[in-house]
Amino acid sequence: PGSLLPCPFQAKDWWTYEFCYGKHIQQYHVEESEIKGDILFLGYYQSAFDWDDEAAKASKQHRLKRYHSQSYVNGSRCDLTGRAREAEVRFVCEEGASDHIARVDEPQSCSYVVTVHTARLCRHPLLRPPASAAPQPILCHPALSPSQYGQYIRAQVSDTKRKVEEISEELKTLDARLWSERAGEATAAAGDAAPGANSEAAFWQRVREVTGQAGGHDKAAVSPRSCRRGAMKIHFKVIRSPGDLLQFIEELKESTKK
Repeated sequence: PGSLLPCPFQAKDWWTYEFCYGKHIQQYHVEESEIKGDILFLGYYQSAFDWDDEAAKASKQHRLKRYHSQSYVNGSRCDLTGRAREAEVRFVCEEGASDHIARVDEPQSCSYVVTVHTARLCRHPLLRPPASAAPQPILCHPALSPSQYGQYIRAQVSDTKRKVEEISEELKTLDARLWSERAGEATAAAGDAAPGANSEAAFWQRVREVTGQAGGHDKAAVSPRSCRRGAMKIHFKVIRSPGDLLQFIEELKESTKK
């Protein structure tokens, strides 16, 4: 690129960096628009990357990352390493931008990489950003035809109905056995009570036992409710979907087994 004037600079935290193309790179601290303390030189211009050099071509670093670079050496002495500071300046194309320091990195102590954005490089085909890939259309096709999808849905519904019927039959068997066992216990416990009272007492005893066994699962129900008949509290659930029904039946089966 041609001469960059005036010297672009960038403030980064405590330090301000100033780059003068083909001359030097400076680092200093500014307070109230005045330089405070020493001015450190990160390097003086030494050379520029040679695009015609065969060794340089072999590295492909500049070509792949699309930048041109210069080397700056023999800067101010580094207290950490005892050697002179040095820097690499990388020029990157930025369409429509004025010359400016985009960033300053220090990958090693007192060895810097200064990235300068400029529109001056954008005319060069090797340094211009690559053209963005043209978007490709995405074509979607259904995995199943409408008739196949209808068959799939009907099969799912049929399978659910079959499972509900199987569980219902098992529950009926368990329920009949439980009724016969509890009815006998209730009749024996009623003693000398009147026949009508025995029948009603056996019924509500059955309700208390069944709801009491399932009560341990009330927290898992979708919509637990309760009501009272006389002094007895009865728990019931509102089933809103086939999934809730299957879950409730499984809970009843499990509580009956226990």
